[in-house]
Amino acid sequence: MKKKFSLLIVSLMILSCQGKRSTDNSSTEQPLTFSITELWSTDTIMKTPESVLFDPARNVLYVANMNRVDEGDNTGFITKMSTDGTVIDLLWIDGLNEPRGMGIYDNRLFATDMDRLVVIDLEKGELVESIPVEGASFLNDLAIGKDGTVYFSDSRAGKLQYYKDGTIIDWFPQYPNPNGLADAGEDLIVCATEVGEIRRVNKASGKYEVMATGINGDGIEHSGIHDYYIVSEWAGRMHIIGNDTIQTVLDTSKEKINSADIGYDPDKKIIYVPTFFDNRVVAYELKEM
Repeated sequence: MKKKFSLLIVSLMILSCQGKRSTDNSSTEQPLTFSITELWSTDTIMKTPESVLFDPARNVLYVANMNRVDEGDNTGFITKMSTDGTVIDLLWIDGLNEPRGMGIYDNRLFATDMDRLVVIDLEKGELVESIPVEGASFLNDLAIGKDGTVYFSDSRAGKLQYYKDGTIIDWFPQYPNPNGLADAGEDLIVCATEVGEIRRVNKASGKYEVMATGINGDGIEHSGIHDYYIVSEWAGRMHIIGNDTIQTVLDTSKEKINSADIGYDPDKKIIYVPTFFDNRVVAYELKEM
């Protein structure tokens, strides 16, 4: 692991005020600004890492490695890491297809795995259930509500679905290339990448408001600060959206270093970035300026 003590500090610029939310009570306060500092990076020991999940109860990270050779070749795995970047178990759960989105509920880790949901017992460190998703094409991100409802996206099929009480429901059978998801209580935050929008979708009505435009979101996490979200783009960009602004905090696209489905520790304000083809996980500290 390569420690980085005084490396990249990326100062924010407010790129635009696009994607205004369709609400009458948007904040009139001045937008907050941020900087990020790189804390550490793993060596290139991951295998196409697509997502990172922070587990606050155990203070560890889970990294979904697609390890793509051929689709559905059972070479995917999930790595267990400490929050300082030390690998605890590289092949913690192996024999998967292409694991991507992850979420935790009731000591169970749920993950999308190409055409199924897998369920892992966190106490035992074992895969305990495989839930096939009929008609699945490319299951992607996953978010879990407080009631245990597991929402997940199928990017190729253009679907938003959810799993509850043993049943999979086609919530939105037609959606513009959904990818990253984040639970927000009564709402679900959805990256609609085909149209480059970040949407806040009401779970009960299905109606939505546009939070930002011009972003092909891959991962999304609430910053811990009211109304501000961290959004990654697979191409290598990361933004903070909030108060009707988009602020770019990272751009490694010229170096061809990806930034896929991020993980986040809201208490320590640390963002964990899986770099996909670059085969690393990189940690950044988010600071309010």
